[in-house]
Amino acid sequence: MRNTIGAILLGGVAVVAAGAAQANGGALVETGAAPVAQLAFPSIFGVASAVPPRSGGGFVALSYVNPRGGISGSDGDGDLSVGYTIGNPIDGVSATVAANILGLEPFGEDGTLSVAFSRLVHAGDNSITFIGLGFGDLLGWGDAENNNETYTVSVSRLMGFTTAGGREIPMQISVGYGNETTMSDDGRGTVGPGAFVGVGVGVTQSLSASLSATESQFNVGFSLNVEQLPGLGLSLGMFDVTDNTSRQQVSLGASFSF
Repeated sequence: MRNTIGAILLGGVAVVAAGAAQANGGALVETGAAPVAQLAFPSIFGVASAVPPRSGGGFVALSYVNPRGGISGSDGDGDLSVGYTIGNPIDGVSATVAANILGLEPFGEDGTLSVAFSRLVHAGDNSITFIGLGFGDLLGWGDAENNNETYTVSVSRLMGFTTAGGREIPMQISVGYGNETTMSDDGRGTVGPGAFVGVGVGVTQSLSASLSATESQFNVGFSLNVEQLPGLGLSLGMFDVTDNTSRQQVSLGASFSF
């Protein structure tokens, strides 16, 4: 895995963004890196990752969830996020700022800003580790004007293991804590503080799969890099697979990084 990790460090961390609406109606931009080995970078769906997008680059991410808010019988709806990253996480701190449009019809009436910071804290022969701090629901407008501000703290490690056949399998593990990450299991959709964990694995040259969990939900997701259109990423996932909170959602995402 030495060559894989080295390529990430030398090439910088590139974004493969896939927007996904959280069960509480916020906007989440799932980040990952461009493939640097035989298999796709192991993106994580459903929880925060400290792995930053490429510095000096931007992204546009469109997501669609059904039902909206996880409320059975409600129509689906989408969110749009537009962001840009500055700073170097290897010898400094990177910062990603995004504007999030919450709901596509009517378009632009409700939204928030978010900002995330990331820093490389360890680089070894077969792993690299980032720490991240994110803030959401900032400077909201429309119906989101009175949303409570959110935060997440996360640690994400990129590593790899070799199969018996000698193939490298890239993996990401992310753990963290946030003030609105745990949904109540009474079906009311209220959220509170709690821990989360996610694991992503590269499956093919363009596909990665992930599992993630909060203190009340279990999520499954897949991310696809469209090799014919560099910068384009697609995602498919489900929040609360077991419907423990009675707020299960299916999420589709498309994004473009530049």
